[in-house]
Amino acid sequence: MQSLIDKFGIEPTTLTFIFLTPLVIAFVVLIVVFLKLGKSNLLVFNNQDGKVEISKAAIQEIIQRTCEQFVEVGRARGDIRRSKGKINIKVRLKLRVKTRLQDISNELQNQITKAIRDDLGIENLGDVNVIVEGFLAESKSKA
Repeated sequence: MQSLIDKFGIEPTTLTFIFLTPLVIAFVVLIVVFLKLGKSNLLVFNNQDGKVEISKAAIQEIIQRTCEQFVEVGRARGDIRRSKGKINIKVRLKLRVKTRLQDISNELQNQITKAIRDDLGIENLGDVNVIVEGFLAESKSKA
């Protein structure tokens, strides 16, 4: 550090300020991003008495329970995002082998949409996308 002071004529306090300022800015940005991403409730609607929110965990639970009704689905989880005023859902799942992908995905999308829009009354539901992440092997029967 002494060589920088001699070479450029920079005072130690100025040098410290130069190094610490970007770190402080990065830290503040990380905190803001963390707080924004950590928001777990979604505004469903406002009424005359206040606002109504639903937690992402509650929507994930509904998605999970809806998927459990299908024997073709081995595992499922929902990713919920809010974009442009709409609640968009990605359902990530593993299917059992010998499952017709088009049939099960259409039925899952319909049932999840019904559960969220009709049963909960959430009108600002956007896309319900199904992402198949893999297939589960059939259990071998004991002979």
